[in-house]
Amino acid sequence: MSKGADFNRVKLDQGVTNYLQYLQSTTGLTPNYLARTGLCYSLSEPRPPNPEEYDTDGKAINRYTLLGEHDPLYIAMVRQRLINEGRDPDEELYKYFVAHTNRGIKTLNGRIDSLADFYDVLPGGLKPDE
Repeated sequence: MSKGADFNRVKLDQGVTNYLQYLQSTTGLTPNYLARTGLCYSLSEPRPPNPEEYDTDGKAINRYTLLGEHDPLYIAMVRQRLINEGRDPDEELYKYFVAHTNRGIKTLNGRIDSLADFYDVLPGGLKPDE
């Protein structure tokens, strides 16, 4: 059964939940901010994630807690990505939203050990001139 855009909770992978807890302990950031950052990081990658790589045995996050008042923006970014890849966002939005979030958190885990490390994962255009 597809969920499309009609979902209120996001179920993360168990291993990714462990990464999220580690990132929270080392950065002091809450899981929703870390997950949002992971989502955006994954969306910036040219290759799509494989939803089959992730289980749904981990942390459940309420959609509003995860995306806050910017929910329409995050959903629009995922929808556009699916359209660009020739996928049907009405059928596959939830599956790929969760896959991007899982992949992004997993990737951040290997690159961030402290709050200061976030600077290194920012796209060059967002960094002030050095």
